[in-house]
Amino acid sequence: MSNPTAKEQDHQQSEEQLRLLQTITMEVAAASDLTSALEIVLREVCEKTGWVLGQAWVPNPDTGVLDFVAGWYCGDGELKPFRALSQESHFKSGLGLPGRVWKSEQSAWVEDVTNAPNFPRSAAARMAGLKTGVGIPILSRGKVIAVLEFFMRESREQSERLLKVITAVAGQLDLLKRATRAEAAAREQQFLTLANSISQLAWMADGEGSIFWYSDRWYDYTGTTLEEMQGWGWQKVHHPDEVARVVERIKVAFATGEPWEDTFPLRSKTGEYRWFLSRALPITNEEGRVVRWFGTNTDITEQRELEKALRASRDELEQRITDHTAELSRINEILRSILSNMGDGVIVADKDNNFLVFNPAAERMFGKGAVQVPSTEWSHRYGLYLADKTTPFPHDQLPLTRSIRGEEVDNVEMFVRHEKASHGLWTEITGRPLRGANGDVLGGVIVCRDITELKEEEFFRTGQSRVLEMIAADAPLPDVLTSLVLLMEGQAEGLRCSILLLNRDGKHVRHGAAPNLPETYVKAVNGAPIGPRNGSCGTAMYRRRPVVVSDVMKDPLWADYRELAKICGLRACWSTPILSAQGDVLGSFAMYREENRGPLPEETRLTQIATHIAGIAIERQRQQEILREREARISLAAESADLAFWILYPEQNTAWMSEKGRLIYGFDSNLPLTCDLILSRVHPDERADVKAAYDRACALSGTFESEHRLRLPYGKTRWVIMRGRCLKDEEGNLLETIGVTLDVSAQKQADLQLQHQREEMAHRNRVSLMGEMTASFAHELNQPLTAIANNASAARRFIERGNIDPTLLQQLLQDMVADSQRAGEVIRGIRSLVRKETSVHTLLDLNAVITETVRLVSTDVLSRESVVTTELDPQLPQVKATLVQIQQVLLNLIINALDAMESLPPAERRIIISTRSDKGDVAEVSVRDFGTGLPKEKPDKVFDHFFSTKQKGMGMGLAIVRSIIEAHGGTIVAENASDRGARMIVRLPAVRGQTQTIAAA
Repeated sequence: MSNPTAKEQDHQQSEEQLRLLQTITMEVAAASDLTSALEIVLREVCEKTGWVLGQAWVPNPDTGVLDFVAGWYCGDGELKPFRALSQESHFKSGLGLPGRVWKSEQSAWVEDVTNAPNFPRSAAARMAGLKTGVGIPILSRGKVIAVLEFFMRESREQSERLLKVITAVAGQLDLLKRATRAEAAAREQQFLTLANSISQLAWMADGEGSIFWYSDRWYDYTGTTLEEMQGWGWQKVHHPDEVARVVERIKVAFATGEPWEDTFPLRSKTGEYRWFLSRALPITNEEGRVVRWFGTNTDITEQRELEKALRASRDELEQRITDHTAELSRINEILRSILSNMGDGVIVADKDNNFLVFNPAAERMFGKGAVQVPSTEWSHRYGLYLADKTTPFPHDQLPLTRSIRGEEVDNVEMFVRHEKASHGLWTEITGRPLRGANGDVLGGVIVCRDITELKEEEFFRTGQSRVLEMIAADAPLPDVLTSLVLLMEGQAEGLRCSILLLNRDGKHVRHGAAPNLPETYVKAVNGAPIGPRNGSCGTAMYRRRPVVVSDVMKDPLWADYRELAKICGLRACWSTPILSAQGDVLGSFAMYREENRGPLPEETRLTQIATHIAGIAIERQRQQEILREREARISLAAESADLAFWILYPEQNTAWMSEKGRLIYGFDSNLPLTCDLILSRVHPDERADVKAAYDRACALSGTFESEHRLRLPYGKTRWVIMRGRCLKDEEGNLLETIGVTLDVSAQKQADLQLQHQREEMAHRNRVSLMGEMTASFAHELNQPLTAIANNASAARRFIERGNIDPTLLQQLLQDMVADSQRAGEVIRGIRSLVRKETSVHTLLDLNAVITETVRLVSTDVLSRESVVTTELDPQLPQVKATLVQIQQVLLNLIINALDAMESLPPAERRIIISTRSDKGDVAEVSVRDFGTGLPKEKPDKVFDHFFSTKQKGMGMGLAIVRSIIEAHGGTIVAENASDRGARMIVRLPAVRGQTQTIAAA
């Protein structure tokens, strides 16, 4: 029999639900009260729709909660505790499933009540094995009069059809509640609506069998009307060959009141006949008399055709089964042959760990066949190990054990070693559980694939990577070559290898690596020449191509080494030259065998790999030797020039420095250097400026220079000049910074001594000036002192006379204070000019300095019957300089100008002091006289030491002036004016960004 189609299942469910509605409608109509009706609904819904438990709740008007009033459940003892808990429970509005339905007046479907957040009885439901729950409100005149809830054991998604049927059933209770004729009519209409919604052709007849109603689907299919079909008019659409039989049988059903069922063809409105399954159920009243019939016609045309086809195929299937039985026997033989001949091992065991299949490949792989021992002994019995090759494989993690537990196992690697495979082998295992038709695990099966070659290749590649890492880490070349030779020898039994290096003379070889060749052979070959008949290696390097000697005892290339090879047990040797990327010969790689033969394809592949890696290692070492030689030459050149050479790698924060540099910076020769460590040696006061200059160079110009101090660990300070260049790649990324450092401490010391001498000379010059300006300073002091004496005498006379005017006395005292301050300022000015002090640069307003200096020499100017005028630029920028030294410059220039005009009439003795700004970058001061002028050919000769135009002059004044100006980063020039006289022009660098005025004093 075939399974019903989805369409048939849909028809069947519709009929069952309609019959449920019919039954409940009649029983509810006969119920005496609401509680009885609720019990009927609970019972019928559970029995007909598969719910195992149904319960009813009604609102209690006194307590305002839902009370349990009725229940029905299948005869299962496990449900009793849940029902007892429900009977004791009372639900407020919104609480639990009943309270939630009561509050919302809407149906609620819960797929799993054991995990529902708003279900207080979840623990009891879990113990009872309940899953799905549904709550249905019963409404009457817009108010909930009862709540029904149903439960089942399996989890089910919400079924709109089932929910619709239960809701319709619940609606019958509303009809009972109201019990009016109009409501009964509504119930009838509700029934007809439901009947009209099913997919079958539905009809209803009275107790005598006269049909008075058809569903819309009947009219759609037959194309008829109720007038044509009512009563017994339905015979018009029946097939003539079948109608008589159908009439006779249905009349018997109408007469006996027994349910009726039959199949027959019906004509459609297109004239096509289709087969239908017709069923009819009697509806009785309280006395048991049939008052109505309800029937449905289900289209089974496709089902009949399918059954016909199935009958035909059944016969064919029986024949095939017979044929397949014989075929299966043959297939079993084939499978047995496949298992016996396949390369992968297959092992099958039942759930009790008994081996059922252990094919020959598995026996070869694990050294023996099936041995019935406990699974805890499998690892020991079959030599099963973890990847470390020493730890037995845990028995509970064996792939077959896991498969028997029901797990799926993929690509588990295992090492196997037994007496038949002393070196061991690798296998990759995939396992699956064997399950019965119901899903129960019956055992397990594993498939074992030999991956020894793959693992050996993996280990070989790992070994290559390890050798390459040694090369990258600059490991010693002998260690690298020895590791490479051992790696190659490990790939084949009885293989011995060697690497020889070609000396830089290009004519002789030297030992590279041969860990398993006799020492006598290695010593004999070391230093041998290359040539056309110098063994396999010397000839290969000479010819620049591989040389294969399968019998060293006979080959003429080995004539000079034959006895040595015989003593060492060497019978065959093939050698390949090791070439650089440019094609230069670097050495040779050779393989030796104790039997006479040439290289196998795998050995040729190993040779290619070995020569490639060896070439990388040898070429890298030679490049490093060249770099070391270059570094040594650079270091020698730098140290010869007393320079420290260094390289910074900012990305890695590493650095390199020559030995001279380490000495200058105070670093131990073995101390690893970093960029930060080098920067830490810069004096803290200058470290930020040096770092900023370096960063700017890296970002912009690429070059930088800095003069700064170093603070060494033992407290010493050293002056250096650092110059460097930043190197970048094509994308502008910083690669490294190279540069040199020059120790200028000695030069700095000499500069300091020179500055001290210069300041001493300047001080003597100022003292000399003081001598020349004694009259001016005496006059400057005499005026305030005389005023003080006069005011004091006046005050005394007023006191002696007793004529004390407080206001006048206060004025006299204020004048005395002002005159004393004026005298103090003159004395301070004299002291500052005479005193020895360390030069301290401050921001100066040159206009104010000139004004103060002119005031100091005003007495001298008057005594010499001269005039000094000033033309000062109000926008003159400030300068950074030492006040006393600038005053000394101005005094020298003014006194020299006065001296130059002594021979002139007083009316012509004029000095003009002017200032101006040169684009805000330079402050210029000009001192011009109208005297005899300077030497015409070389006016600047006046700045030379010991040059003087005055008979009593020492020739040091203007020399000191120039040294002071140049120490301030400025210049001074001397020139003759166009008409007569001389002009001294001083230019000092302005301080950028400074606009405030600073007084001279």
